[in-house]
Amino acid sequence: MGSFVSIPGFSREQCCRLRGFESLEQGDVGSICSAIRDEEVVYMLVIWSILAFLISSLCWIAGDALIVGFRKPDRREHGEFIELMGDDAYAFYTRINEPRLRWGALVANYSIPLMLAGLYAHWVLLRGSAIGVAGVVLLGIGFCLSPLAHATFYPLALASERAYIAYSAAGDGEEPDETVLEHARRLHRFLVAAWVPAIGLTALGWVLVCIALGSGATAFPWWSLFLTPPVQALPWFALTRLPYPGKPLLDGALFNIVNLVWAIAFLLLMVSHPVT
Repeated sequence: MGSFVSIPGFSREQCCRLRGFESLEQGDVGSICSAIRDEEVVYMLVIWSILAFLISSLCWIAGDALIVGFRKPDRREHGEFIELMGDDAYAFYTRINEPRLRWGALVANYSIPLMLAGLYAHWVLLRGSAIGVAGVVLLGIGFCLSPLAHATFYPLALASERAYIAYSAAGDGEEPDETVLEHARRLHRFLVAAWVPAIGLTALGWVLVCIALGSGATAFPWWSLFLTPPVQALPWFALTRLPYPGKPLLDGALFNIVNLVWAIAFLLLMVSHPVT
């Protein structure tokens, strides 16, 4: 056996974690230095990527709290209006705070580049699994579709308030302005058409990520799948049903709460299972 090759500026531990080198007695020193630097660059990019994902998750939680964090309508008060409109979604917005809704729509929308940047960390983690890569692609598509679905709550709220005013202004035996009511219904149909594909593709992407993690094809242990959004959704859904300060602000933010949980877990797992 030859002697250990000393590389200025690098510890032996840094060298020993290189993939593709059976021993450090062989190989070109320049190539070893380059490989070490490449791994360190990727490691830092992964950290920045998942931090971007974490910040975006916080922005989306704030956006959800502002735009959908309202108490469920009381059917004793709004039952007739709900029956007229065909859904209780309109009754959430009988009285609105326009600046709150506007910022709720915008804060999430403007942070989506950070969420997309967070996919880099997931790609590095999952690139050894075809299923995992497919999951990252689906997540990217779902994330791209999500801002439209989220922001549509803003015009729906404005139209719902107008519909409620029209309903309230109608006298006994009079019909509310059907044009105003139908405008709100059309926006609600648009919201559903935008929301279902975004959530569906995102959910499917996370399921594929779970499968890849559970198969052991990544740097993370198999049990890390229990920290992913699909698995975390159940306990966090139960928690949002319980009393908490500020309720119901977070009741509509479940999807982004579990994204935040996963981002924190990802960072903690990086300590013992570095992704490079």
